[in-house]
Amino acid sequence: MTSDDIDEFLKDMMIEIPNLYNYKFLSQQIVNLTKSLEIKQNIAQLKCRGKFNFIIGSCEQALADLTKLLELDPNDLFALRYRGETYHMMKKYDDSLADLDKLLEMNINYNNWVYKSYEEIIRK
Repeated sequence: MTSDDIDEFLKDMMIEIPNLYNYKFLSQQIVNLTKSLEIKQNIAQLKCRGKFNFIIGSCEQALADLTKLLELDPNDLFALRYRGETYHMMKKYDDSLADLDKLLEMNINYNNWVYKSYEEIIRK
């Protein structure tokens, strides 16, 4: 091996090392994106199924899906509202109030709805 060969080899390595780094970086980004898309798809499915089960009165199934949503995102407004309503329908008022309290703490636009729900629960 001559010094020219070594120079050529080093030149190739200097080009290849960043490419390997970029490949690993891009591969990890693809893995992260895939996981993110799977989570978003799961969230969309859980929301759809949770609301559907709520609407048809399948409270146990709705509760399961909404609770899974809250495991993925404890501050999911949709899941808190519908789980609170589901608990209310199931006459689990303490659980319903816990979800309503969390919605109030978040200071969101559901406040009027939350207050009305509180009044209904207190009357019972």
